[in-house]
Amino acid sequence: MYLRNRHKTAAYKNYQMEIRDELRGVDWPFGTTPVSFDIDAGFSTRAADIDNVLKPLLDTFQGIYDEFNDNKVWHLKATKFIVPKGREFLRVRIHESEETKWTDETKTDDS
Repeated sequence: MYLRNRHKTAAYKNYQMEIRDELRGVDWPFGTTPVSFDIDAGFSTRAADIDNVLKPLLDTFQGIYDEFNDNKVWHLKATKFIVPKGREFLRVRIHESEETKWTDETKTDDS
C-alpha cells in the first residue's frame, strides 16, 4: 500500500504530511528515553491491515523529532476499529517505557 519498489507512494507521502501537520508545534518530551505507543486505528474496511499504519507512523515521528529513533520503541499496542467511510481515524498515545530484558524468569511454557 505504501511502498512500491522501495519508493514511497503518493498515499504514503500524503499520510506522512497529515501526521506532520497534526504534530506541528508539539514537542517531543521523551528525549532518547524508551517509549511505548498505544495506537487506535479506525478503518472503513475490514480488509485493511493494521500494520499498514505502523511503519509509516514511526518513520514520520523519526522525521519530525530529532531525538526520536524507532529503536527506542519498546512496546507497541495497536487496536483496529471498523468505522463508517469518512470517519477513519488514528489515535496515538505515547508514554515513557523501560527497556525489557529476557531472563529465565521471563520464559513461558511456549518459549
